[in-house]
Amino acid sequence: MGRTIIFVHGRDFKPARSALWPLWMNALRHGLERDHPGHMRKFDKAIKQFVYFGDISNQFLRSTGKTYDEKKDVASRRQTLDDLRQYSRHQFNKRTYNKLPGKDAFKEFLADAGSILTSPIGLTELLITTVAEDLREYWNFDSEFGSMVRGRMSDPLKQAMNRNDKILVVSHSLGTMIAYDTFWKFSHTSEYRTRYSSKEIDLWLTLGSPLADNTVQRKLKGARADGLRRYPHNVKRWINFAAEDDYISHDSTVGNDFRKMQTLRPPTRIEDRKIYNLAVRSDKSNPHHGCGYLVHPAVVKIVTDWLG
Repeated sequence: MGRTIIFVHGRDFKPARSALWPLWMNALRHGLERDHPGHMRKFDKAIKQFVYFGDISNQFLRSTGKTYDEKKDVASRRQTLDDLRQYSRHQFNKRTYNKLPGKDAFKEFLADAGSILTSPIGLTELLITTVAEDLREYWNFDSEFGSMVRGRMSDPLKQAMNRNDKILVVSHSLGTMIAYDTFWKFSHTSEYRTRYSSKEIDLWLTLGSPLADNTVQRKLKGARADGLRRYPHNVKRWINFAAEDDYISHDSTVGNDFRKMQTLRPPTRIEDRKIYNLAVRSDKSNPHHGCGYLVHPAVVKIVTDWLG
């Protein structure tokens, strides 16, 4: 049995695949070399697929009037990764995090307040619209955005399942919603169910995910289904990482929201982990940054354990 790792990036403007994919790989490889160098051979042997939909996101965001300087963005991302490489595994803690420049939990506080103090479709959805328009566009039934980005994930997942590989999916931000909806479709829709409903995702890592948010949950595939059909049945283990002050994952625990998945037969094991993301961009702490998650020792350890 081979091993496949499928990576799904997140929201907002993205540089070209040829620039973003090496950054993700270099972040995770650095973490492995830093903490578990003996596993590099196993990591290199695994098939790795990158689900890239940055071209779709960029087109949509530009249509809203936003602008994007790709050259500047790539330079900033590379500098962020270079800075992250300077930390030892023991420095990924609260003390180091509190010393980062421009640290501000205000957005995360607003998101928490929206979930607690307003109606289910109140401030939370307004905030999502304001800070993450592409998340809302993903839900828009009059747009092809959602089906197009899910299409980018379906092929590599089918290929891995056809090989009967052990599958690890690493998804970030909006990518966690894309992964969830794709898993659900493979479990329940006629297009995939006959051939793939018995296939498993061995491990799913969600990084900076909005899946614990009530507004997001109501928009997921299967949200209106009855009973256990509401959930994907093909995830063996789900580990959710949420960074302090990451406003996209302001509700940092998915286990309580998806506890019925743990009653499936076979059950989905769900674990929540809180971490400190040390990424800094443009002289400001950026706790939602993808490479900041990928390079974190706790994330690296889970990948290492999965590799065997």
